[in-house]
Amino acid sequence: MIENIFLNAGILNTAVFLWGVVLGVFYFGGLWLTVRRLSIVNHQALWMISSFFIRNLLVVVGFYPVVVQGWQQTLICLAGFIVIRFIMTQRIKVQTSQSIRS
Repeated sequence: MIENIFLNAGILNTAVFLWGVVLGVFYFGGLWLTVRRLSIVNHQALWMISSFFIRNLLVVVGFYPVVVQGWQQTLICLAGFIVIRFIMTQRIKVQTSQSIRS
């Protein structure tokens, strides 16, 4: 019985972490795409502001069901979100440094 409780908690925590990863990919991937397209679009300020509000709105809506579950799940979800931030930052640095060398 106790093993089932820990197993269910482990599955929930894994799902919450993965949800944070999904939210992070959406947020930081959207930010990266927005910045890349700034030189192409005609109205850069409108593009940046609308992207900011859309990304933040969807991330807040995505975090809400996790926040309702409690602070532990919120921290786990936030950890997944931050892990993606570090991964994408490193990946973009590598791509930028390779394109500068070429």
